Amino acid sequence: MRFPIIPVMLAIASGLSPPVAAQQPEAVTVIRFENLAQTQPRDASARVESLDQAVVAAEVAARVLEVAVHVGEVVTAGQVLVELDPADYELARQASEAQLEAARAGEDMARLRAERARRLAPDQFVSEDQLLEAETRLRQARAERAAAEVELQRAELMLSRTTAVSPYAAVVQSRLIGAGALAAPGTPLVELVATERLEVSSGIGNALIDGLVQSERVDFVDGETSYPVRLLRVSPLISPGARQREVRFEFIDATPPPGSQGTVVWTDPRPVLPADYVVMRGNELGVLLVDSDQTVGSTTTVRWQALPQ
Repeated sequence: MRFPIIPVMLAIASGLSPPVAAQQPEAVTVIRFENLAQTQPRDASARVESLDQAVVAAEVAARVLEVAVHVGEVVTAGQVLVELDPADYELARQASEAQLEAARAGEDMARLRAERARRLAPDQFVSEDQLLEAETRLRQARAERAAAEVELQRAELMLSRTTAVSPYAAVVQSRLIGAGALAAPGTPLVELVATERLEVSSGIGNALIDGLVQSERVDFVDGETSYPVRLLRVSPLISPGARQREVRFEFIDATPPPGSQGTVVWTDPRPVLPADYVVMRGNELGVLLVDSDQTVGSTTTVRWQALPQ
């Protein structure tokens, strides 16, 4: 155990040159470090970021009928954002339905003929080749019906894509197209920022990381409002200029809006010595220490411990 010395009457320790008559042992007070140690509050600038930000784009070519949302509007998952003209895709769906009906009718006819051929084959009213032909035509008809069903599903899918919806709960950041414009596949329509999956991003000095990890509580402070957060991960990369590492936090309960600027605050639990007990000796800052159990009677050995630069 080490004991810092209260810097009372430090003329000799600080390197001053008092008169020879004053070069006498001086009275000092020894205090245990744990009785002086303090924890340090820490803070770092931070920003709330959404994990999901997307530009919703057109998936089909069509003219824009309506942009149903406005900038700053909060939307829910599945809410309609943009309506495109569905006329061409509705006609394609109807044509696919008609093709499917024709394929089903052809399958019914082929099945009846195959069943009739099977009944007549034992009595040799139809040849083996005719039976084989009937069975083959039935398989072809079934394949044509399955292909028509897939084509109808594709037509319905393309028709559904004339309505652009929000993929998640979000805020509309910008409208990128207007009614009457012709959209092609990939044309940007609306930009969204998700409101549910949020993280706090902060650049924190490498020397503070250990204390942050050991801290029992961390808060994101936005103005006068405090939001408890939980440490998620610390990037192993150190920025070359600021010597910081990116740290990510998640909110425990309530969340501020995406894009909020504030600070993360925590208390470093590692004990430190108050600045009042640090003295200057020559050109060095340091403390006077007494090792544990080195005190004999009223005298003790004092040593100088310079602080790291």
